[in-house]
Amino acid sequence: MNINSHKQLEIKDQLYTLEEFGLLVRDTFGADDSVSNIMLAEIFLSKYPNYLCNIKKDDTKKSCNCC
Repeated sequence: MNINSHKQLEIKDQLYTLEEFGLLVRDTFGADDSVSNIMLAEIFLSKYPNYLCNIKKDDTKKSCNCC
């Protein structure tokens, strides 16, 4: 996954499941088809934890610092 620094992840003010968030990342940046949407979301969130606020808490044991 090559992330172009000029491209931003456009997310709405809503909560996403890991599957939905991974699909959003895939649609925005592209990714290898052998990586599932959930795994893609986990990889992205580990690198950019500021997006954890947009993940439904039932789907992940991680939490953000703000909520």
